[in-house]
Amino acid sequence: MHLENDKITSKHLAKIGYVYLRQSSQRQLIENTESTMRQYGLKQKLIDFGWPPGQVRIIDEDLGKSGSGSEERSGFQALVADVSNGLVGAVACIECSRLSRDSEDWIKLTKFCAFTNTLLIDADGVYDPNDFNDSLLLGLKGTMSAAELHLLKARMFGGLMNKAKRGELKTPIPIGYIHDGNHIIKDPDIEIQKAVDLCFDVFRRQGSVHRVLVHFNKNGLKFPRKLGKGFGSGETDWIPLDYSAVLRLFHNPFYAGVYSYGRKQTVWTPEGKKQKKMPQEDWHVFIKDHHASYISFEEYEKNESTIDGNRLDTKRKRENSPPREGPSLLQGLVYCGKCGESMGVNYQYRGDRLVPVYRCDKELNKHRRELCQSIQGRTVDQTISDLLIDRLTPEAIEQAANVQKVLDNRQSETITCFQLRVKKCEYDVDLARKRYMSVDPANRLVALQLEAAWNNALEKLSDAKNEYEHQVNVIESTSKRRNYMLMENLSQSFRDLFLSDDVSCRDKKRMVRYLIEDVTLLKNDYKILIQIRFRGETTQIIQIDSPLPVTKRWITDAEVVNFITNAAESHHESEIADLLNNKGYTSGKGFCFSKVNVRSIMRLYSIPNMKKRLMSRGYTTTKEKAATMGVTPAHLSQSVFLGKYQGAYVRVNDRKELLFPPNQ
Repeated sequence: MHLENDKITSKHLAKIGYVYLRQSSQRQLIENTESTMRQYGLKQKLIDFGWPPGQVRIIDEDLGKSGSGSEERSGFQALVADVSNGLVGAVACIECSRLSRDSEDWIKLTKFCAFTNTLLIDADGVYDPNDFNDSLLLGLKGTMSAAELHLLKARMFGGLMNKAKRGELKTPIPIGYIHDGNHIIKDPDIEIQKAVDLCFDVFRRQGSVHRVLVHFNKNGLKFPRKLGKGFGSGETDWIPLDYSAVLRLFHNPFYAGVYSYGRKQTVWTPEGKKQKKMPQEDWHVFIKDHHASYISFEEYEKNESTIDGNRLDTKRKRENSPPREGPSLLQGLVYCGKCGESMGVNYQYRGDRLVPVYRCDKELNKHRRELCQSIQGRTVDQTISDLLIDRLTPEAIEQAANVQKVLDNRQSETITCFQLRVKKCEYDVDLARKRYMSVDPANRLVALQLEAAWNNALEKLSDAKNEYEHQVNVIESTSKRRNYMLMENLSQSFRDLFLSDDVSCRDKKRMVRYLIEDVTLLKNDYKILIQIRFRGETTQIIQIDSPLPVTKRWITDAEVVNFITNAAESHHESEIADLLNNKGYTSGKGFCFSKVNVRSIMRLYSIPNMKKRLMSRGYTTTKEKAATMGVTPAHLSQSVFLGKYQGAYVRVNDRKELLFPPNQ
């Protein structure tokens, strides 16, 4: 059958005829097979119009892809490129919506077709973009195609939202929950529940996502993960906890019993459509108390605020930070007595010991001004420690007992996790044994696989029991060292607990935070004024001596300075050090003298050495003396060394440097 159309000329037939195929999803490819066959049938239509079969090409790379954009449609991009290069005579599609449902892409394609005199063909007819009526009709079809997509999306989204507002829309749920028909319940696996509960419990104590991760890794604990599609889909896999998983756990309101939809929404950006996290007031659906919760919604909001305050950025307030590493006892509680700003903590090494330094450096960092004040923290921390131990209020005693209980609870939580792991492994062993015993012995291939699975389950059980026994031994050894603390009197217990090496720096900081609201420091001359504000709005002011600077602590005795001044008239540094040591003098640090510290003292007190004194009196160097004698400096030095030089000379240092008196 030969079709004729006056718009199709020999110029069009001399070029390639393209057939473009597209369907929006893989499901449509499976279910709407007739539509696919109709689109492939367009090849015969182009042949009927006069295109040779060898010049008709089919583009079916975009089957199963949406026509709302062109970024992911490689076939459409190749088609536009060939059209713009003038290689195409006609583009055939079943309807214009197959080419694009985006008005911008549709207009771009029709413009390129007009520039290169390319025809567009669909089931209704042949269109020339250079013809006014055809151009008007193509524009209308493109607009209707885009509008149709909008209407389809609106209908689908409306039905989806209607179901979501009732809390019945099934969305992926986090670990710790399962779908039970139309209801959401906690996972019946107690081990999974305990793992989720432990995360929230550790964060409740530590106030830091990082510390939750450290707790799991330190104790060898693992966190559950549901396997997705593929082999083993729906089964639980236990893996080491990572930072992103902890963040997802705490940022998800689902654990607070909240059903939500629209936490992330598609928005337009200069780079195109992007998924953006929206504030809570812009969520599409927000239903509290929708299902059983692991934490209250109030605790969820508190956790969000704590995590936000822990971020290490310039806007973070130091006083909101959780207890961190380092021996600083007052980290996050110190304020500057000069400007009122919170003071940060730096650490310095004194020998092999790490000591804190409280610094008020906000103006220095922000405006590059001078440091407000800097105070050595070791003396301040020791003063606060002594004060807390001596000032034992009922609140302090209660806090000591609470800390003891917290330490015991942590141990019991760890033991429970390992107990559950042992029970789970025992169940797996029993199940593997039953499967092996029920198989037909003649079916050796299956029997061998079941036997290997049984052996693997036994190995896991053995490892779980070993881990459990190890944890029990560790906890028993530490509990024996702490049991005596609360037996006789709580006052002594608090002292022992606070000074015990078994209690970490973080726990001591928490004890301080329960007792002290904040501390204000002001350094004046060689005194430090400490104002302590306790919980309950009581205050106490203490004044202590500031650690002396190095220049004040290590002062050389005036008698030593006078001795060096006189001895430098006729002795160099090494000889002066020997003279000082022979007379029993010591340095400011209490050490014996050496050439180095004698030279440092002379430099500090501006004491001229023997060389400078003699040269100021006209003495000449070896080079200058050799020039007057008409010999080389090496020859003169050799003559002095061999005793052949008969004149006077002075050795001014231990490097054998010589000076010669004038007029000789």
